[in-house]
Amino acid sequence: MAAPATRRKTYTAPALAKGLDILELMASEPGRLSLGQIADKLGRSKGEIFRMLVVLNDRDYIYLDRESETYGMTLKLFALTHRQPRIQRLSSAAAPAMSKLVQTIEQSCHLVIHYQGRGIVVVQQSSPADRGLNVRLGADASLANSCSGRILLAFSSLEERRRMLNEARPKPPVHRAELKQALSLVLKQGFEVVESEQVQGVKDIGYPVFDYSGTISAALVVPFLEHLDSSHKVDLEQARQHLAAAATDISDALGHRASTGPLGGPQGS
Repeated sequence: MAAPATRRKTYTAPALAKGLDILELMASEPGRLSLGQIADKLGRSKGEIFRMLVVLNDRDYIYLDRESETYGMTLKLFALTHRQPRIQRLSSAAAPAMSKLVQTIEQSCHLVIHYQGRGIVVVQQSSPADRGLNVRLGADASLANSCSGRILLAFSSLEERRRMLNEARPKPPVHRAELKQALSLVLKQGFEVVESEQVQGVKDIGYPVFDYSGTISAALVVPFLEHLDSSHKVDLEQARQHLAAAATDISDALGHRASTGPLGGPQGS
């Protein structure tokens, strides 16, 4: 008689699941949350949520604002992510070029990588000028509706591009024909300069950064602010040229050589 099929064991860790639920909820909220709000949103009792919050607070994953009795996330998870070899290498390779860039153009800049259908800011350099726009570490960007996202899509292989867009499921849905046209232009130019879709009065300039294999590793972006009093010494076109040089320097530091060329040459969707 044949032995019965062995059922795959499933394991549960309720406390861990609750902790992860809390972190995922707080990461998706724009502001801090009270104990009651967290319990209501997760459909759990205040008692079980409070115990988890105490532990997460003790381990510095969240913090308590005692004046408002609300909880917010710290950057500990982001710091842990930065220990990954890929981001460490990218940060080390980019630091000198990005520092030189912001000193030269007096604008901030940031590096964006693709992660699970969205762009994530993993390295950032602030402008040394009195006035500037900084994008925080860990901020995310729409793939289809941001300069950095379109750079990442345009220079990826067609197969990878489809996978990225399927993961993204952008809302509202992206018009594929318009996106294909936009990506074709980015790929042809080798960069993008576009009015920011998030901040009025800002022009985003973006260039790809490649690794040793010619695969796009990140998008290097400058949110360019033009000063109305003409006090700024570097105009948009000059900033674009300096940004292009910085992206090349970072790619070179990652082992890329122009002869290898980027993946994603075929255009399509």
